[in-house]
Amino acid sequence: MLDVSKYIKDLLFIHDCVILPGFGGFVANYKPADIDEEMNLGIPPSKSIGFNRNLSQNDGLLINRLSEAENLTYSEAEKSIQFFIEDLRVRIQRGEKVILDKIGCFYNDRRHNLLFEPSKELNYLVDAFGMERFSLPTLSPISDEKNHPVAIPQVKVRTLFTKKRLWYAAAAIPFILTVALLPMNSERNGSEASMISINEKKEITEKFVQLDPVVSPPEDLVAFEPKLTKKSKLEKTQKGRFYLISGSFTSIENAEILRQELISKSYPAVIIENKNLYSVAVNQFTNRAAADQFKKKVIAKNSKAFCWVLQK
Repeated sequence: MLDVSKYIKDLLFIHDCVILPGFGGFVANYKPADIDEEMNLGIPPSKSIGFNRNLSQNDGLLINRLSEAENLTYSEAEKSIQFFIEDLRVRIQRGEKVILDKIGCFYNDRRHNLLFEPSKELNYLVDAFGMERFSLPTLSPISDEKNHPVAIPQVKVRTLFTKKRLWYAAAAIPFILTVALLPMNSERNGSEASMISINEKKEITEKFVQLDPVVSPPEDLVAFEPKLTKKSKLEKTQKGRFYLISGSFTSIENAEILRQELISKSYPAVIIENKNLYSVAVNQFTNRAAADQFKKKVIAKNSKAFCWVLQK
């Protein structure tokens, strides 16, 4: 299973919204510089990361980033993200706190409401790159040689406007306004004529400029694969067997997708029931040593693979 969280982290530096299709979206909002009075620290501007469950519609941003980075097709990248989301849901339902590195933490409260706690380890604002928190200097009162506080003398400030000057200014304002408005009437007719000519030019250009519709070439269109309609078969578990699990899901349809992908890579994958989940086993063994040895071979072929041994 691919670690999709690092690609979410990369996209948050560039975009203000990164969506996990069918799960929710991470939203980055600008946060201005601030002062922490309790810690006496100056905090630079940053992006505060939030999570919105309503932003679940696929915009293709994360899938395209994953397909480019891992050299996958669009459908393969989409399946990898589905497995990642399903793993998140399973771990959260178990009561775990799922931590995405330098992004945040997901967990359920007592009423089984999904909560998100953002991480403060990384500043996603590119404009604030290199800026760090700094301690503010403490201000101490002025003291003499014997450490006695010195009183600062108060100096009277001379006022610029007196009552007499304000009265003269109020009397002169109407005269100044009449003189200033006289030349404006003579120039108004010329300005109106120039505005009419400008508007006529705009109408002429708007009539003759026509844009041809741009149609994307057929090779740029994305083809989506249909969902599986075949019924999945469950393998009966046997006591004393060891199963090498590649992923666990709440729906058997998603488990079947992973099983068929493993079968295409020549693994004898099966689906077994594991409590309230559907687990996909890469292979099954009679002893733990054989399971551990086969696990090493799987990881040697794909260093990013994630699997674990289940004993029945």
